[in-house]
Amino acid sequence: MIELVQLQQLIAVSEHGTISTAADSLHLSQPALTRSLQRLEKELGVALFDRKRNRAVLNRVGEMAVARAKGILDSVDELAVELRAYEARLSTIVIGSCGPACMWDLAAELGERYPEKTIASELGENDALIKGLERGRYRLILTERPVEKPGILCRKYNEEQLCVALPPEHPLSGRASIRLAELGEESILSYKDFGVWQRLVDKNPKLHYLVQSDRGVLAELVRASSLPCFSSNLTVFRFRTAVNRVRVPLADEEAFATFYLCARETDRTLLQQLC
Repeated sequence: MIELVQLQQLIAVSEHGTISTAADSLHLSQPALTRSLQRLEKELGVALFDRKRNRAVLNRVGEMAVARAKGILDSVDELAVELRAYEARLSTIVIGSCGPACMWDLAAELGERYPEKTIASELGENDALIKGLERGRYRLILTERPVEKPGILCRKYNEEQLCVALPPEHPLSGRASIRLAELGEESILSYKDFGVWQRLVDKNPKLHYLVQSDRGVLAELVRASSLPCFSSNLTVFRFRTAVNRVRVPLADEEAFATFYLCARETDRTLLQQLC
């Protein structure tokens, strides 16, 4: 039976030019490599080398064998990649989202429904998320607009109203709503990934954003300080111990979003379980 290592050895001879040089690169003795190649020739039933005195040179059949060997080894590598991806798909649910808070909620819900699976999540823009879903990178995505494409199912998932959580003594804390620009040049605690809210942030560059990459650290800073922070109807429970805040909805048009949950037709059952 032909062994993959023999094909690798044959390719090494082609690349290095001689059996002796190939043997050195493979950390084999020349006699050991020669015997292995002779077994390969016997298995194939053809001569791969023209042997002249003390030298063996690949003949035309051998050159064809090298080309086919490279294709076979490439296919084996592709098989390994595909199998690892399939195994990961069986044990992992990867979701993509255009907003952080709705992604956290979806990940939490999936974790409760599928405790035996790993839930992975990524933030991205709508178009990239849709492409990722079509190509199988994601099993579920959350977009801020309905997706109408063949093979993709789409359902309304939830709505989010962005707020600013202010200390009670803040002069704007008694308002029914405010615009983010009214905070002027204040410092505000925020999570590093703004997602769909980035356009609102970009409109207000005067604010000093104290960005945190760890949600736990952000929550602790909110509890320990009186600095304003972002909040919403989806995140309020995460800071429920922060009694030193008054949540004021933002009146900016960019401070409200509707999220849609999308899946491929093959994941219809998964989507139906969620919405």
